[in-house]
Amino acid sequence: MLLSIAVLIIPYIGFDYLRQMETYLRETLEASLVDSTYAVAGVLNEKPRLFESSFNESTNSLYVHQMNHPVELDGYTDDWLSYIDWSETYLSESGTDVDNFKLIITKDDDYFYVLMQVKDDILVYSTLNTEGEINGDHVVIVFRDKYQRLHKNYLAPSGPGLVRPFRYEEVYDEYGVEILTQKNLTNTAAVWQATDDGFNIEIKIPVYLLGEHLGFILNDVDDSNGSLTGKTISTFDNDDYAEPGKIISSSKRIENIIYAQGRSVGRRIWVLDKSGQVLASDGSLNRNFPDNAFNIVYTLLLPPAYDYFKDDLAGASRLQGEEVNQALSGNTETRWRSSPDGKAVIVSAATPIWFDNKVVGAVVVEETTNNIQIMQRQVLAGLFNKTLLIFLAIVFLLLLFASRLSSRLIKLNRETTEAIDEHGKVIGDISASNASDEVGELSRNFSNMLERLQQYHRYLEGMASRLSHELRTPMAIVKSSLDRLQHEQDEEGRKVALQAADTGLQRLQALLTRLSEASRLEQALQEADKQATDLNDFLTQCVAGYQSAYPNQLFMLNTPETIINYTINRDLFFQMLDKLVGNAVEFSHPDNAITLNLIDKTNAIELQVINIGPALPEELLDDLFNSMVSIRAERKETGPHLGLGLFVARLIAEFHNGTITAKNIEKDEGVCMTVILNKE
Repeated sequence: MLLSIAVLIIPYIGFDYLRQMETYLRETLEASLVDSTYAVAGVLNEKPRLFESSFNESTNSLYVHQMNHPVELDGYTDDWLSYIDWSETYLSESGTDVDNFKLIITKDDDYFYVLMQVKDDILVYSTLNTEGEINGDHVVIVFRDKYQRLHKNYLAPSGPGLVRPFRYEEVYDEYGVEILTQKNLTNTAAVWQATDDGFNIEIKIPVYLLGEHLGFILNDVDDSNGSLTGKTISTFDNDDYAEPGKIISSSKRIENIIYAQGRSVGRRIWVLDKSGQVLASDGSLNRNFPDNAFNIVYTLLLPPAYDYFKDDLAGASRLQGEEVNQALSGNTETRWRSSPDGKAVIVSAATPIWFDNKVVGAVVVEETTNNIQIMQRQVLAGLFNKTLLIFLAIVFLLLLFASRLSSRLIKLNRETTEAIDEHGKVIGDISASNASDEVGELSRNFSNMLERLQQYHRYLEGMASRLSHELRTPMAIVKSSLDRLQHEQDEEGRKVALQAADTGLQRLQALLTRLSEASRLEQALQEADKQATDLNDFLTQCVAGYQSAYPNQLFMLNTPETIINYTINRDLFFQMLDKLVGNAVEFSHPDNAITLNLIDKTNAIELQVINIGPALPEELLDDLFNSMVSIRAERKETGPHLGLGLFVARLIAEFHNGTITAKNIEKDEGVCMTVILNKE
């Protein structure tokens, strides 16, 4: 039973604890992310120059991504697959999805690498005319160098493959007329490849060539019915004379600040400008799960957790979302979202960065709930291990308990079987156990029962000799009287013989009365009435009667000064007292008084009958008031004794809501019989 309860309750408690723990961990995770945003934002608030780009309202900036592998200039997107989702999309003025291009930029120590994916339903290659005009699809690279001079480089492919960049220079001919001439560039390389819906172009630009501003213009030329028409799509403005956007890359200074705040496994930190552009990021959402043999079991019990999932923000150049919008509006906000493949839940917290009472940026901290899953699995593993340990411990304890209980029961059964022979005679004993459990109590009860049964058998075995002894004298008197009557001729002698015969018959009658006294008393107790009695006066009268009945015995009565009233049946109470006094007289030394003490206590009234004489055997004190128990070895001839007197006294005491006990007097040799009457 205990094992079943443990097996059922422990998992229930454990899973309830898991639910509570998950709620607590979710709240703790949100609070931890918010605290992290506060910590980073608090440092960045004191460094406003890091957000100078945010003071410019222009949204034409280009973000340079960090890539972990080199780019091969071939016009294909294989090298960009991990980051291609973060390309910026630029639409035509019509806003349709038919003509547009996507742009993504990365760099290493020496070069900027650009990938443009252009959608173009009509691809027109360029054939330069005599005036040097471009009559096909082409791309213009607009930038300022480190001296803030504006440059425009052109990419006009005449077919798939390598494209040679050029620029226009203003020169004067021999007549002093200003003309534009094309100058091919060798410091910039590009490759053009056609696709199913347009074309791709990869560009490599030296780092030293560019300053802080860069832009791209796509001139889409369409050949319709022999006439050329065109659309212009730009990263900054369709006006050729507009200022290109600023080049933005991850700030090393901001990254160092983030790193100084402490990197946490599975947590990513973003720093954004006021337009949501990423200024720096650090960390990763991926983390490895510890190996565990029970992962299959845990997956069945808990939502699945994955080491790897699709991270839709990895390498992002701009962040969007409700929490980002709220942070850029001046409020701290958290958001829960699922990864695109549904394998992870990502929690993000965003808080604003302030300068001069204006929001200049935001800090976003992200983490997945995989950490919660790991902790749940750790708790589940601990719960499983503890449950298994408790289960084994309980099984071991139950087996130990069952083995011990079985051995004790076998021992008790063997002792009980061997204690009584086939004829019902007690031939052994049962050892009483000191254990406080039910088996120990059962063994003690069996031991006491066997001891009482043995005493009863001894009493029955002595009953024949006792009855023979008690009957022999009156029968001898009756027989001798009858014999005398047969031979006695004198009338006076015949009267003496008849009187002797009558005395013998009276003794026989008294013996029969004693034998049936207990059964008659139990019937009398059911019909007896009680009445309030002054015990002081009642005992005084009783002692006076005993003094008359036993003239050779001295009696002493000690009563309190206050009158003690108690509800008793006077006849039965006198009979009980008569048994106790008679027993005391029989065992008392003639020259010592028998003392009766009446004591009034708080919750009870005590009546003590004390006689100076031989002590009682200690082993019989608890059984002295049982039926047919007698310890008389030498006694006075005061009548037949069958061991029923003190048993009758106990019945009467219990009838009066009391108990009766016996103890030996330690200071002087003697016995004290005490009747304790409980006050109602």
